[in-house]
Parts: sequence; structure tokens; C-alpha cells
Amino acid sequence: MTTLPRLLRYFRRYALRATLALVAMALVAAATVSLLFLLKKVIDEVLGAGAAGALAGLGAAGSSRTAPLLALLERAYDAASAATRSMGLDARWAVPLLLVASLLVKNVFAYLSEYALNAIGLGMVRDLRSDAYRAILDQSTRFSAETASGELMSRLLSDAEQIQAAFGSRLADFVQGTLTMGLVLVYVFSLNFRLAAAFLLVAPLVVLPIAANFRSLRGASFAARERVGEMGALLGETLRGHRLIKTFAMEDFEADRFDAANRRYYAASRQTVRLQALNSPLMEILAGIGLALVFVYAAGQIRAGQMTVGGLLSFLAAILMLYKPLKDVTKTNIVLQVALAAADRLFDVIDGKNDIVEKPGAAPLPPFSSRLRWEGVHFAYGVEKVLQGVDLTIARGETLALVGPSGAGKTTLVNLLPRLYDPTSGRVTIDGADLRDVTLRSLRLQIGLVTQETILFDTSVRENIAYGEKTPSEERVRAAARAACADEFIERLPQGYGSPVGEGGRRLSGGQRQRLAIARAIYKDAPILILDEATSQLDAESEALVARALSNLMLGRTTLVIAHRLSTVRRADRIAVLEGGRIVEEGSHSELLTRRGLYRRLHDMQQFADDHAAPASPTAS
Repeated sequence: MTTLPRLLRYFRRYALRATLALVAMALVAAATVSLLFLLKKVIDEVLGAGAAGALAGLGAAGSSRTAPLLALLERAYDAASAATRSMGLDARWAVPLLLVASLLVKNVFAYLSEYALNAIGLGMVRDLRSDAYRAILDQSTRFSAETASGELMSRLLSDAEQIQAAFGSRLADFVQGTLTMGLVLVYVFSLNFRLAAAFLLVAPLVVLPIAANFRSLRGASFAARERVGEMGALLGETLRGHRLIKTFAMEDFEADRFDAANRRYYAASRQTVRLQALNSPLMEILAGIGLALVFVYAAGQIRAGQMTVGGLLSFLAAILMLYKPLKDVTKTNIVLQVALAAADRLFDVIDGKNDIVEKPGAAPLPPFSSRLRWEGVHFAYGVEKVLQGVDLTIARGETLALVGPSGAGKTTLVNLLPRLYDPTSGRVTIDGADLRDVTLRSLRLQIGLVTQETILFDTSVRENIAYGEKTPSEERVRAAARAACADEFIERLPQGYGSPVGEGGRRLSGGQRQRLAIARAIYKDAPILILDEATSQLDAESEALVARALSNLMLGRTTLVIAHRLSTVRRADRIAVLEGGRIVEEGSHSELLTRRGLYRRLHDMQQFADDHAAPASPTAS
């Protein structure tokens, strides 16, 4: 489905409101034609017959006998005049009052229609953003790893605003302009059919070049939106890596990168601005040529006695009333082209291919009771093989540590358990059920996670511990905090459990953030637990507190521990050693040390590093 019909599907959700707005716009168009008609009556009946005669031919070409619209307007005017005369008002007052009434109707319904369509535009953007955000949430981990966060922010925020502009006030201008032009054209043909037909013959000279300009504008707009996303991605990197940039004195380097992206945006936007600036002068020049041709035709008609000067002036008065709605329509087209380019980018997010999908008819996973198994599991990122034929079983209540050099596949192996990825071949099961056959929610509710990079949300301590619960149990929150050795520092915070932690938990220390993450896992009370380098970035004092909290968390749970520091895995029931995507050793800490394999080599290397980590004592000079 192309972009515009797809956007209109969102628009159709507000069909009733749009219909009412359309009725209001039709009344605005009718009031506009009434104003044009009443201007004639002002000349005829208020300024006097002499004034009407001075503009000879006013309404002569195309009388009410052959013009249904003029006949309808005359009947309506006669009825309104009779009503005003019955109230004792003569034409000097009646016609101006009707003029004011038409103005009032026109502007009241113009307000109502514009408000209604702006509300529809806002509703459409709300729905589009919700769909795009949901699509991002449903995407696999591969998507988040390969997509720049600044680019996604640009699409959900900036691009969506472009759509709101097109389907809000600009759509109101477009529909209102189209209706007004339609009725005014009928009125123009009623005044002088031949001249109106001649005018329409030269109209394509105006329309076709402008249409070509619109097509170029859409492509330029899309390129400009892409450059905005590029700058957003760079800005996101700068904010996340600000400390590193300062420490490496890379301000000039990063400024140059941003300047290069900014220049690319400038070049793309300049093309858009050039095309936008060209549109109005192009339209006016071509319209001027068209009017000149109309004058040439009209001059011949006047010399032949088939038209009067007054008839021409009347015709031109109606033509001039077409200018604003035509300008509104063309401006709307410009905004629409920009919006369609923005919508293309937003629909790319909504339509992004999801690697992890739930099978139709997937069954909920029963509570975990027996074992986890990886059966002949292979996994690859494109052509890069990460896991190669892994077979592994973990019994309920067992703690298994995964160790090995960087890139061995440890994190990938555990990421298959909550289906952040699916195996390339082989399968992962819980109690014999293939994870691809169960619902994602029932699977993930049974898994807790504490990672090296602690993720906290910019809400209160309480909301971070009871993540996702609208009415959390205060008793459970405090119990989880005590088990995570976090209650002491929480009570010292200005608002206790109601204290905001700041973006990313920046108001807390590294150890405090990690203990909150542990409290969150305790509160969730999932039977399966994943600990991914949970103590690797802490100082000795914080690590001791976190280690005690982790012991409370692991109690009674089936736990997978990933760690580079082997001192943290000694108490595991079993250790699996990975190398090159394969499990090369299994056993307890003491058993693996006696085998003198990879685990022993890793252990001896770390022991050597630890022994030489303390700084040498200063010597006298």
C-alpha cells in the first residue's frame, strides 16, 4: 500500500468528525459565493441604479434564466429581502446586514472546521506514534543493536510533527480551498460561460509546471529528513559519550563530525527551500500569462459587441476570489509532500522486520519445574558464527556460571533464553517446551535479569523496584529493598522510596544503582535468573554489598552467571567454559583447576594480574 492511502486509513478513524468538518466547510464555501453575489447587490440596490449602470453588463452574460446558481441566489435573496422589509428595513440596511450575516456564517464555520481538522491531525499523530513506539518495543535485540537511537527519536518526534501539520491546518486549507474554488467556478460560469471556458483552457499552463515542482520537492524533503535523523544520532552519541569525549580532548573532532552532518542537512534543506521558494513566483508568473491571454480574448469579445467592460470587471472580481483558495491548495501540496516523505520514514519503523515473532496459537508456558536445555544450538550474526553446536542442561535450582574469553558467545547463549534472539538451528527448551512454541509474555515473566549496565528509569525508587506495576505492594517493595541491601541508603534519600533517581539513575552511585536493579529482580520473583557481569564495574566495598544482595537474590532460583572475573563464579554449582562458540569444559571450580585446560589458563592469568595490580612502593631517590 502506498503512503497516502495508508495515512488515510488513520484519518478514517475520525470519519464522523471529518464529515462534520466537511459540512462546515461547505457552508463556508456557500457563504463565500453569497458574499460575491451580495457585492453586486450592494452596487445595484445600495449605491443606486446609476452605479449599477456604470458597470454595464454586470450579470448580463449568463442571466438567471440560464444559470441555475444565479437563479437560486436570486430566490434566496428575494426571500431574505422580503423578510427584512417585513421588519421595516429598506435596502440601504437590508443588504449590508445580509453581507454581515454571510461574513459571520463564513468565519464561525471556518473556525469550527479548522479546529475539527486540527484535532484530527493531532489524533492521527498520536496513533502513528503509538504504533511506531509499539513496533520498536516489539522489535528484537538485533534491531536495537543496529539502529541509532537518535534516528528513531527524529522519526517519532520531528517526522510525526510534519504529518500533523499536513493533516491539521493544511488539510483544512486544502479542503476549504477546493470547495470554495468549485463553487466560485460555478458562479464564474454563470456570469460568462465562454470566458470561463477560455480561462480553464489556459489553466493547465499554471498547473503542470507546479505539479512537476511538487514531485521534485518530495524527494528533496525525504533527503532533508534523513539528514535530521543523522544529526540526531550524532547528538545522542555525544550526550552518552560526553565524559569520554572530554577526557580524550576530542571536542574538535566531534565538532567536525557534526559540522559535516550539519552541512549535508544544509545542502538537502537548501534544495527543499529552493523548490518551495520557486513555487509561489512560478504560480504567479504563469497565472499572469493566463490572465493576459484572457484579456486578449476579452478585448476581441468587447470589440465585437459580445461583452461589456462591466461584464469583464464582474468576471474578474470572481476570478480574484479564486486566488486565495488556489494558493492555499498549492501550499497544502507542499506541506503534504514533506509529510509523505516523513511518513515514509515513520512507516519504515512500523514495518520493520521483526526477527522474533510469536507463533499463531502459541500456548502459555507453565511454571518452570524441571530443567533448561540448549539442544544442538547454532547462532550467527549474518555470516559470523557465534555459537556452534552447543548442548547444555541446567537443572532447577542449579547455579551455572559461563566463562570464557571475550567473543566466546556467553551473552549470546543466555540471550536465547528470553528469546531476545532465536537460534539459527537447534532449539532451546524449558521443561521440554520449545521456546518458539510458547507466548513471549509467559516466557519472559519467568526470567529475571541483572546486567553490567544498570538500567533505571527517571521515576521514583519505588517505581523502579516495582517496575511496571501501577499499584505496587509497599510491603513487597521494602522487603525486596532489604534483601538487596538497599533499604539503608533509600531511607537516607530526601523522599525515601518516593525519591526520583534521575535519568539513568544519575543521582545514585554505581553500587546503589546495582542494588536497586537487584531489588527489582527480587520483587519480580522470577524462578530463572540471569546475572550478566553484575559486579564487574564496582569498587571493592560496593562489590561486597552487591555480592551479599546477589546471594539473597539467587536463593532458590535457577541462575545463569556470566563473569570475566573468575573470583565471582567459584561458588557456582557448575561452570561451563566457552571458546569459539563451543563448550570446551564443564565442572566445578576445583575440578576445572585440576584439568589444566582453558579455565586453568584463564585463572592463572587473572591471578598473575591481581598479584601485580598493586602499585610498587616508592623508593628514595
